[in-house]
Amino acid sequence: MSFIKRSGAALSIGLCASILGTSVLADVWVFEPSISLDQRVDDNYFLIPAGSGSLSATRLVGDLGVSRQSQTYVLRGVARIDALLTTNTDVGDESLDSNQIFIFDAKRRSERSRYGVEVNLKQDTPSRDIAADISDQGSLAEDTGLLVTQSLSSNVARKEVVLKPSFEYDITRRLVFDAQSALSVVEHDTPSAQDAIYQRYLDTFPRLEDGSLDGQPLPYDQVSIEDTDVFSPAGELDDYQEAELDFGLRYKLTPIVTLTASAGYSHFTSEVEPDPAAIIPFEDLVPDSDEPKIRRKPRRELISTTTTFTLGYERLLTPTLQLTIDGGVYTNTTDASDTLRPEELPEDRREELENTKFKNDGWLASATLSYDGGATRYEGRFAVDVQPSSSGAQVETNELTGTLRRTLSRRLDFSIRARAFEPDRVGARQQDRFARRFISFEPRIEWKYSRNWTLSAAYRYRRQKARVDPVPAESNAILLAIKYTPPSEIRDAARANGL
Repeated sequence: MSFIKRSGAALSIGLCASILGTSVLADVWVFEPSISLDQRVDDNYFLIPAGSGSLSATRLVGDLGVSRQSQTYVLRGVARIDALLTTNTDVGDESLDSNQIFIFDAKRRSERSRYGVEVNLKQDTPSRDIAADISDQGSLAEDTGLLVTQSLSSNVARKEVVLKPSFEYDITRRLVFDAQSALSVVEHDTPSAQDAIYQRYLDTFPRLEDGSLDGQPLPYDQVSIEDTDVFSPAGELDDYQEAELDFGLRYKLTPIVTLTASAGYSHFTSEVEPDPAAIIPFEDLVPDSDEPKIRRKPRRELISTTTTFTLGYERLLTPTLQLTIDGGVYTNTTDASDTLRPEELPEDRREELENTKFKNDGWLASATLSYDGGATRYEGRFAVDVQPSSSGAQVETNELTGTLRRTLSRRLDFSIRARAFEPDRVGARQQDRFARRFISFEPRIEWKYSRNWTLSAAYRYRRQKARVDPVPAESNAILLAIKYTPPSEIRDAARANGL
C-alpha cells in the first residue's frame, strides 16, 4: 500500500474519531449540500506553444459542506466530487474521470489559547485543476496549475495529502505567539502512452526562426511511436514530500498597527529524473507498460531545505482599508548528489560531481492592500515566496494578484480576478519549461435568480511563455455553471445567528 493510501486511511479514521468525540458538545450541525453542472469551452486547454488544443467538457459537481460551532470550538468539513460527463478534445487522454476533494478543519479555543488541525485529501488531474469550479466561492481549485507545468505531461492523476496542525497563545493582551506545521505528500501517475508520444512529437517538431511550427503537425490520434521512435520522456511531474514548521509573534502596537515576526524551516524530498549529464545504460531504463519503446529513466532522490525569516507591518489606513507589508530572507540548500553518480560519468568528467550540492540565498516579500466596503471588496497582493512543487525542486515564485468583487443587486454579483505569476526552480543549473511567465484574467458574473438556483458565467484568458519556448501559448475559455442548493431551515437559522 502506498504512503498516500496509508496516510489517507489514518487521517480518515482520525477525522471520524474527532467528529464523534465532540458530537455530544456541539450545538447544531449545519449541512450545505449543492449540485452544479459546469460547461467549459477552451481553444487551447493545455497551453501548447504556437499550437492549439481545443476542448469542451461538461462536469457534474456534487458538494457537501458540514459545520458545527460553539463558544469553544469550530468544526468545518467540505467534500466535493465531480464527474466528467462529456469531453471533446483535439489532444490528450482523460486519465481521470473524477476529481475528489475532502477537507476537514477543527479549531478549539480557551481563554488564552487556540489550536486546531486541517486535513486536506485530494485526487485530481493537475491539468484539469486549472478549470476551477466557477460556482465555488471558496476557490478550492486553482485557476491555473500553480505548481506544475502546463502540457500533456501534467495530464495525469494526482493524489495529495496535507496535514496542518496549528497553535496560538496569548502571552499578554498585546503579544501573541503562534506555531504552525504542515506535512504534504504528493504522488502522480505517469502520462498515457499516447500523451507521452504526442508531447514528444510536438517538442521535436521543426520550428522556424521565430519559434512557430514549420508546417502543420499531424492530429493527436494520427501520431504513433513510429513518428518518434524510442525515447525517454522529459519534464514529467515528480512525487514529493515536504515537512514545514513556522513560528511567529504578533504584537499589537496600537489599535490600528500590528508588528509581526516569523521564522520557518522546511525539508523537501522529491523523486526526480537523473541529471542530464548522467549516462544511463539502456537496460536500466524502465519500459512503459503500454508501449515498450517509451523508456523512462529510473527516479532519484533530491533533498532541499529552506530556512526563512520575515518581519511584518499591518495597519488599518481607514476602517475599511488595510495595508499589510512584510519582508525577509531565505537560505536554501539543495543536495542533488543522488541524481549524478560517479559510475555514470567518464573519469575525465567526474569533477562535475562537485556541482551537485549548492546553496542559494534570496529575498522574501509580501504587500497586500485590501478594502471591504460592503457592496464593493477588492484586494491586491504582490509576493515573493519559496514553495514546494511537482517540478522536482522547491521554487521561488513572483506573484501579483488582484481581485475585485461588486454586489450589483441583492441577486447579482460581479467579480474580476487577474494574476501574473513567474516561478523558477531554486538553484536551477539549466533553463527548462517550468521557468515561465503566466498571466490570467477572468471576469465573472453570478445571478441568484431564486433562493436555491444560481447561474454563473465567466470568460478566462490565459497566456504563458516558458524561457525555453521562443513563442507563447494563449488560451481563451468560456465557463458556464448552474448550481442548485436545497433549502434548509437549520442552515438559514444558523446563518442568521452568525454561525
